[in-house]
Amino acid sequence: MGWRGVLGFEYGIVQAPLGPDISGPELVAAVANAGGLGLLRAPDWEDPDHIRKIIRETRALTDKPFGIGVVLEFPHEENIKAILKEKVAVLQLYWGECTKELVLEAHKAGVKIVPQVGAMKKQREPMMLVSMLLWFKAGKQEGTLLARMP
Repeated sequence: MGWRGVLGFEYGIVQAPLGPDISGPELVAAVANAGGLGLLRAPDWEDPDHIRKIIRETRALTDKPFGIGVVLEFPHEENIKAILKEKVAVLQLYWGECTKELVLEAHKAGVKIVPQVGAMKKQREPMMLVSMLLWFKAGKQEGTLLARMP
């Protein structure tokens, strides 16, 4: 099974979580309904009620899998709790350390973790070991990498 099958979408199109005011339910649902993976964007502050609201609004517009992106350097603990409780298909993480505990908690909730890293040399060994990731990388260029979890 390819990474599209693991994450549950039809085409290799991923709509990035561009910002809380851009990657909203309408855009994410449209991408998901077209067969891609749409990603909501969590705000850079704790607001679990808002998280639940945008997830539920997206679910009202699509029955396809979608996810939500979180920047780990900003306050996020309560937001992630809400995301895991709502059981979105994908939790996309960026700019911060993803702990073993978070990976295990997400797995338990049935949520796939997709880390985004700016450069392979910045990726921490524990994340690679904990997540058992497959990395896709184009040539010798370092950039955003898409990973999957078994």
